[in-house]
Amino acid sequence: MRCSMLTGSGVLSVLAAACLAVTSKPDPGPARASLRIVYTIDTGGQISTCGCSGGQHGGLARRASLLKALALDGVPLVVLDGGSVVTSASQSPYFAEAYAAMRYSLVIPSQADVTARDGDGNGLSEALNALGVAVLARPIADAADPLPSAAIDVAQGWRLLALAAPEGALPLPALAARARQAVAGVDRARTAILLATRLEPGANRLLAQELGDAVDVIVGDSTSARSRDYRDPIPEGKVVPAISQGKALTVIDVYVEPDGRKRIAARFEPVSPNLLEDPAVEAIVERYYAEAAPASRPAEAPKDTVDYVMRGWADAETCGTCHPKELEAWKGTAHAKAIATLAQAGRLVDECLACHSEEFRQRKAFDPVRLVPGDGVTCATCHGDGLIHSMTGRVDYIRRTMDAQDCMACHNEERQPAGFDFAASHDK
Repeated sequence: MRCSMLTGSGVLSVLAAACLAVTSKPDPGPARASLRIVYTIDTGGQISTCGCSGGQHGGLARRASLLKALALDGVPLVVLDGGSVVTSASQSPYFAEAYAAMRYSLVIPSQADVTARDGDGNGLSEALNALGVAVLARPIADAADPLPSAAIDVAQGWRLLALAAPEGALPLPALAARARQAVAGVDRARTAILLATRLEPGANRLLAQELGDAVDVIVGDSTSARSRDYRDPIPEGKVVPAISQGKALTVIDVYVEPDGRKRIAARFEPVSPNLLEDPAVEAIVERYYAEAAPASRPAEAPKDTVDYVMRGWADAETCGTCHPKELEAWKGTAHAKAIATLAQAGRLVDECLACHSEEFRQRKAFDPVRLVPGDGVTCATCHGDGLIHSMTGRVDYIRRTMDAQDCMACHNEERQPAGFDFAASHDK
């Protein structure tokens, strides 16, 4: 039997158990979970990693592979998303198709998801519904009616009842009262009740005290998707955190104790770069980049007829007339190849150009046919537009020193999980 490694402690244990089964007697191990809930939130349009450096977590195609691995042990699995899925209407049909392929049962759109609509008025909710993925709208904050809910039949007689809390502020006692109304009369024997809020963990803990046993799990707003968070254990209890940008999944296992009470054990499963990309979802991702990614368009004035002063910043070749050694050194760096790197990956799109192109940063426009000379991460990126300096030589019109924060606008922990060493990079 050939065993492949997938990241995440829970997934590893599932695969390890399968591998050992062929050579050893079964180990009874801990009690088997009765229900598994996977929760994502605040993907924020991150359909794939940018790939600028190794070790980046996330991407829909890797998420699809991880979800398949989480179903290997036969525990009934239900997958939910708490919203902030897309950032533009152009992303909606592709995310909907990917979510359907990953067998999401329910999405609770954020207001940003709802307002991202195309010219025909269609958005994420319509695209999801067309593909059989249920949508649960968040309620108005100042209403008094029960919270909206969606009942999902999972497997092996289990059901999940998901409640959606308002996106806006609401006093916790009022929110708890509306949640209790929504679950009144529900048969709890084989039903797990999850409340999806937009609150941070501290507020959710206070809400849990208000609710008592009315709900089994409370999930809220996401934490910053930094790699150190993936290793953090989730404290016991019904309040469960989540990770943004699809960098990790929140996995909630529901156990039933001998006395019938439900026990919640939650963990993060990183969407690791070690995961193979699911071919079906990867095909959807590639179609998005080929067909609909928000690629920049040229500005009004053709760039090849406008000199650098009218353009608004000095390009690298202009700087090189006075600084030839620096220009030659720059040409040997990855910064000088930033545009070529994107072109080779088929990623000349806004979300990548924001770090890779000085032209895009200056003009919010980019023309892959008529390139500004020496575009990429250039002199102007670090030292300022250089207009007055290039014409007068005055050093007070140029930034001569950089600090770590300047570089970490792009070299942050999300794009460079292994860490950015400012001193070592600056000396190169």
